[in-house]
Amino acid sequence: MKKIHILSMLLIVCSVLVAGCTSEGDDWSSNKTYSGMGVSFDYPGTWTDQSNDPMLVDTFGESGVAFGKDNEIFGFVVVDVGVLSAADKDKLINDLIETYKTELRLTNEKDIMVDGVSAKLLSSPNPTDGIYTNVAFWIKNEDLYITVYTSEKSGIETFERILNTFKTT
Repeated sequence: MKKIHILSMLLIVCSVLVAGCTSEGDDWSSNKTYSGMGVSFDYPGTWTDQSNDPMLVDTFGESGVAFGKDNEIFGFVVVDVGVLSAADKDKLINDLIETYKTELRLTNEKDIMVDGVSAKLLSSPNPTDGIYTNVAFWIKNEDLYITVYTSEKSGIETFERILNTFKTT
């Protein structure tokens, strides 16, 4: 499925961007808020927009956004799935789970709530490449939202903190 391939590429690009970075930490003392593409969320004030990075633009064009600093990248894409039946949407979610588990070795699976709907969170507990990857995805209002957070540290707290502020507008 072409969409799954594009989304897998997004994760790989985020991992590559993080791999060469060396600084630690983030700064939540002065949060910033992103608002666009029908969503809003808070992120650390020391992060900058990484969406114009050529690797990210080539991967998902104008359907996604990424922010980060040094060894951390958070990004998301929105895919219109309104033409799919309920059964096809369920199949898509299950296909994503299997793809991320097998191709990216995201073995930790957790059900969470994002913006009032049920979401899946997958993460890498012990990455072999030194980059932790966390992915969450859900369907709301006929759109599939896929978020990714990569870091040299686990970062699940940072990822969940961003997701707790994620709202569709």
